[in-house]
Amino acid sequence: MTDAQIPQQHQESRITLASAGSGGGGDTHKASVWPWTTAGGVAGELNQGMDTALRDLGHAHDGIKTGTTGFASAAALSAILGGWEARLGAVRDECKRLDGDLKKAGMAFGENEVQVKASFEATGSRINDYSQPWTSSAPKKWQ
Repeated sequence: MTDAQIPQQHQESRITLASAGSGGGGDTHKASVWPWTTAGGVAGELNQGMDTALRDLGHAHDGIKTGTTGFASAAALSAILGGWEARLGAVRDECKRLDGDLKKAGMAFGENEVQVKASFEATGSRINDYSQPWTSSAPKKWQ
């Protein structure tokens, strides 16, 4: 399928490998480890922020039941507190999971990039050897 046959909304979502670019500036995507590790760091910060928010929320409600026994507002506040603790706890836990997973993905991506680059470099040198014109002093592998 040529670019002209791809609907416009799908053309913009295409990516090309950074190593496959012609250097003409038409590349649609340059891949790197940075976004993965940065996103992991942000998730880690959010995890810490949610942890702090949960502690602050708990401290703000310390003693709310003392002296308010029987008031409907105290019971409602208690129910609301439980709901917020559950929501913020779920966000905190998800951020903690994402922190580790995104950083692992970045590390794996970086290691894969190194391996692929080394593989291409090794293949390139063999291709370069064979792309040279034959001469009488050519290496033995040619004879």
